Amino acid sequence: MAEKKEQYIAAYIADYSSVEVVLSHAMFLSNILRKGLILLRIADPKYTIETTEQAEQELKKIKNSITCSTYVTYCAVKGKTKEILTALPVAFNVVAVVGAVDKNATSKSPMARKNVLKDFSECKTAFLLAQKKLSDPETMKNIAFTVDFKKETKDKLLWASYFARFNGSLVHAIAPNYTDEFLKARRIANMKFLDKMFGNLNVDCKKHLIEKKSHYVDVDALEYAATNHFGMLISVTTKEKDVMEYFIGVQEDRTVVNPHEMPILYLNPREDLYVLCD
Repeated sequence: MAEKKEQYIAAYIADYSSVEVVLSHAMFLSNILRKGLILLRIADPKYTIETTEQAEQELKKIKNSITCSTYVTYCAVKGKTKEILTALPVAFNVVAVVGAVDKNATSKSPMARKNVLKDFSECKTAFLLAQKKLSDPETMKNIAFTVDFKKETKDKLLWASYFARFNGSLVHAIAPNYTDEFLKARRIANMKFLDKMFGNLNVDCKKHLIEKKSHYVDVDALEYAATNHFGMLISVTTKEKDVMEYFIGVQEDRTVVNPHEMPILYLNPREDLYVLCD
């Protein structure tokens, strides 16, 4: 048996149809980050009538069917999905959660876009949401994130550095080519912050200026990343809506289910976000 770990990646199995999607990404993260893996099933009356005992039997079967180089365990919990996902870092020392989202899910499904975003809205860890199975881990050798005029977040850059340091990935900073001088100056300042932080971590970063086509920088970045065959986008969820977003919604509404079926690693902007023990 593999050695028990102090920190874990949680494979959140919201629906058994998502097992391959979730496990492929969760096992990838667990292996490269050298963290344990927890198979998680939530018996939430909002989504299922399954008992925790029934769920544990299913999780045991899944555990026995997989081969993983790290420590694997499982847990079935009864309660509200949002509360349990928020409590994972304290309850199980989880540093990242992997879940699935399905564009064809009904409005009552835990894999429906709105339900997924709501359930993860207070998550204290990074959470990776995927639409399809990770068939080729080599695609994760190119990881993208966006840099715009908003205050840069240290957590996003830290997570980008994890892929560079532990997976040998090349990280790509995708930024809109602003014509407005004020926005351009803010973007340049963020790039300098990025250079300083990555310099301290000995991480190489390739920068890309792209034309702004929509209100959402992540939507434009997704299109660019997909065109260039990058494996994933790292994104920070919206903390404060601008005037336009009150009417048309925030960008994660449009990226979590995307036509490129690219997985997104999201980070909620909060002071108590859990980080890895290197």
